[in-house]
This record gives sequence, structure tokens and C-alpha cells, in this order.
Amino acid sequence: MTTPETSPTTGEGFYSGSWVEVQNVLRVIDIGEGKMAKVTQTLVNSYQQRVDREIDAVLSELYQTPLRAMNQVQPNGALQRVFPGDVMQCALYWVAGLILLNEFQQLAQNITDQATQYVTDSQKKIYCMKHYTHRIPGQERKSHISRTLPPGMQPAFIPEQDF
Repeated sequence: MTTPETSPTTGEGFYSGSWVEVQNVLRVIDIGEGKMAKVTQTLVNSYQQRVDREIDAVLSELYQTPLRAMNQVQPNGALQRVFPGDVMQCALYWVAGLILLNEFQQLAQNITDQATQYVTDSQKKIYCMKHYTHRIPGQERKSHISRTLPPGMQPAFIPEQDF
């Protein structure tokens, strides 16, 4: 995993990691190396910024946003700052799907369908993280009762129906 670029809004890395990781997802879809030359760091970073703010907007009702990276111990003993895995995966595929849909309109129908599926699946997973029964590790929750009541002291919510 490469070091993510820094978001101009938060000063942290992007939720989806580096632009090279987004390129790797796009290479799996096989849109062609000639078209991959159009996927530059500036282009990917602009989509990463857009998706990160969308994720923050969805999760801001329940979590303190922007989300913070956590320290994770690597197999070699070094510490690396990473975002929770669910958020990283959703952001990565959301960015890749948006790039495919917006930058490459002349793709085959099955690739366009796959890109649309990337975006909708990622959005569904992010919206499921809004449920009060889901916890994102390492993130600070907001109280849904009072601004001064810590989230750990409030009563549990009635479970929501999962759509």
C-alpha cells in the first residue's frame, strides 16, 4: 500500500488511499492502456476529494467528520495511518466507478453497468454505516439525544429496518 496524498480540506490522506490504488482498480476492469493515460493524479485526486466530502456528508449525522485515520501496526512492526477498511473499500470503488462513468463515456455496456454497480454498492454500504447498530472502528460518534451527553451513556436506539 502506498502513502496516500493529502486532502486539501482535511490535511489527512484520502479515504480511498493513493491515486495508484484507484488506477489498479481501473486496470482490473481493462479499459485499455491508452485510456489509462488519461487517468492522472490530478484527475483522481479531484474525484477522491469529491467522494470524501460525500462520505462525510452522509456520516456527519452520526460521526464526527472528517473521519480520522488510525495507527495500524504492520507485520514488520512499523506504524501506518489508515482509515477503517469498510470506508477505504467503499471510497476506492466509488472513485473508480465515478471516473469510469464520467471520463470514459464510450465504454462497452457491460463496463458501464459494472461502474454503475461500483457506485451504487459503495453508496449502499456507506448508508448502512449510518445505522446506529453499526460502529466504525476508531471514530468518534455523536450523541443523538444531547450535545453534552457522551454517546456511550445514551440509551440504545430501536433497530432500523435494513432496506
